[in-house]
Amino acid sequence: MRNFKNPFVFFSLLLSFFVWGCNEEEVDPMFQELRNQAYDLVVLSDASPNVPVSFTAAGTDLEKVIVEVVKQGTSTVIATNTLSNIKANSLNRVNMNVAFPGNDKAPSGIYTVNYKMVSKDGEQSVGTYDINVINNMEPVLCNFTKTLPAGKTVWIRLYVPNGATLPAADRTVYLTGSFGSREGGSDWDGGGGPHKFTQLSPTCYEIAMNLVSGDKFKVTRGTWDKQMTTATGAEYSDFTYNGESAFNATAFNWKDLPTVTPTTPTSEVLNIPSEAVKAGMLTVVATLDNSIDAKSGDYYVVEKGASSLTGASKMVAFEGTNKVAAAVAKKTGVEYVVVKGSATATGKNRYGFVQSAVWDGKTNPVRVNIGTFGDAAFTLGNKIVIVGGATPGDWGVSSGQDFTKTAPGKYTITIDLKADSEYLLLPEYNQWGDKWAFGSGTAAQGTFDAQGNGSNLSTKGLAAGKYKIEVDFTTGTGTYKLTKV
Repeated sequence: MRNFKNPFVFFSLLLSFFVWGCNEEEVDPMFQELRNQAYDLVVLSDASPNVPVSFTAAGTDLEKVIVEVVKQGTSTVIATNTLSNIKANSLNRVNMNVAFPGNDKAPSGIYTVNYKMVSKDGEQSVGTYDINVINNMEPVLCNFTKTLPAGKTVWIRLYVPNGATLPAADRTVYLTGSFGSREGGSDWDGGGGPHKFTQLSPTCYEIAMNLVSGDKFKVTRGTWDKQMTTATGAEYSDFTYNGESAFNATAFNWKDLPTVTPTTPTSEVLNIPSEAVKAGMLTVVATLDNSIDAKSGDYYVVEKGASSLTGASKMVAFEGTNKVAAAVAKKTGVEYVVVKGSATATGKNRYGFVQSAVWDGKTNPVRVNIGTFGDAAFTLGNKIVIVGGATPGDWGVSSGQDFTKTAPGKYTITIDLKADSEYLLLPEYNQWGDKWAFGSGTAAQGTFDAQGNGSNLSTKGLAAGKYKIEVDFTTGTGTYKLTKV
């Protein structure tokens, strides 16, 4: 028995050393699963100011996890957070929140999330992915009144960046619009009437109004030649009230004063409902024409050519706007369309062209403009024309400046243009009510405002000479492109 016992003890000791050695084997830190996907959409607001980072991880003697957010293509850290004092070797379903700054410091755009896990002996696991951020967190520039007075439906709030430099005797600001006669004044009186803003500080103004959906308005300092203008000095299109309780606007410039270029970037506030923002999915946002009630119909996103609503994504309306949105699968090259009620009632622009949303592999959300779910609201002809001070025929021209139709919805012309001058496009000479005017972009390339609205197109910044102008009405409100030839 003695000879048997000693080998048994020896074997037991050997086995225990083997087990002990296995338990002490070090595991390098590693991220096992990252639940965020590349080019996901993150919508930030004052109520939800954090970029979420979600993962599972494992490793021996983990020390910390560091997350940093930078603007894509840069190394400057915009936001960061660190998870430290880790006690376990396994991190299951960790959700880290990275607080983001306001949109004056970090405007909407594509950002890169860098993450790093570090063990106590210095071993690291690192990774990176890009996200689309819509930053609706505005810096606190004004202390506006919160409670609406009885009988009022909306606060109109105005920020005037250069308010302190306005003429001392000319800082009174007015609201003018289609509501005037209903609210004790005159429609479109240009200002100077009873609808005067209260000045809270040199840069902050507010007025409580009783508006109804569809009311249109503008802001002036008492006359039309002193109306509020954009960051580039262009005249604003009419603002439209859509039922929101607060309407915020910025008076970057005034028509009667020299244009001052903003020193900080601005970004559109796009409060996409949370139901339409999902990890690993693409968000489709549709802006509906003001004649279409975003809350009155059943709107869906389907793949183009679908014959039924099976598998469709139901869209939800933004509060107080004419926008709807839904989350769909990220499928590169697939055309998504917006439909109303059935798969055959497809959303089109004003000119009858079906509007498709296509993911390019990184832009999220994708956006479309819908003018109708039925017949075209405006029929394009075989030509359009150009008039204005920038053209050889000036504003009174009545012939000889016709575009050529090159394809359905597409037109082109080659023409001499003057520098620093204005012009418009029309369906026919003197058909001013259906003009195509500036919406967004630059003098060389951009989009039109809604037909009949907008400020004059301009050649400001362009050299005088011969230009090829290409116009495309198949997408949204239409686009233009000028190429010097």
